[in-house]
Amino acid sequence: MSDQPLDMPALQGRSSRIPLWLQLKTAIADMIVQRGLQPDDKLPSETDLCNQFGVSRIVVRQAMSQLVTEGLVYRQQGRGAFVAQQSEDSDFVGRIIGFSGDIRSRNHQVSRTILAADIREPDAKAAKALGLGPDDKVVYLRRIMSVDGVPRILVHSVLPEALVPGLLDHPLEDRSLYALLLELYGIAFEGAERWVEAVNASAEEAAHLQIRKGTALIKIESRSTIRHGRYAEYFSALYRTDAARLHFTIRPDHTA
Repeated sequence: MSDQPLDMPALQGRSSRIPLWLQLKTAIADMIVQRGLQPDDKLPSETDLCNQFGVSRIVVRQAMSQLVTEGLVYRQQGRGAFVAQQSEDSDFVGRIIGFSGDIRSRNHQVSRTILAADIREPDAKAAKALGLGPDDKVVYLRRIMSVDGVPRILVHSVLPEALVPGLLDHPLEDRSLYALLLELYGIAFEGAERWVEAVNASAEEAAHLQIRKGTALIKIESRSTIRHGRYAEYFSALYRTDAARLHFTIRPDHTA
């Protein structure tokens, strides 16, 4: 276990549209992944983080609480915060985190192949999911997400074009979509509804995922919200069942 101070990148500051706590949370998460920190490695103290970044304890606590929620960090009372042990299960269903962030947190290499990227009229399902009007356009992305060179997920993503003007002017192959949305537009997802079902791969889907036609897949549909409950993304993702096991955290509803 290491308890040595760790250098971290500077934040964008208060002039950015991204909240300070989210900037700090992203900086810590990136540090954990990029520097290959190991489970039980100690992270800087609240005081050290406040001094290094010039932020308040409230900002630090918000950032650390989110990292704990996402399973990247754990706390020990009186001792501080530490890097958490990462399971090989995918928690993409139960967390508001991009696929790339979920897999990178497990020290795997993520790559993306863009099959389609354009601006179009939404189909009826996407329009209803996002609450769009008849004249609204969307940015449509179809991508293959690969892990360590193996195709794992086929993803269709739809975003209101009015929220992300110029998105297609930026390279999408080498960046996490969620990281790009945060950097360019200050979009940070705050909640999501997700639906899971079992389907069989069509011939085209099988070819993209390098599996046999008819192979069982896990299908996840999602619509995500930003501030004020506005719908900002709808996606449909097909997971290879031989390369993914989904993890859910169940919490009791004491109001039921």
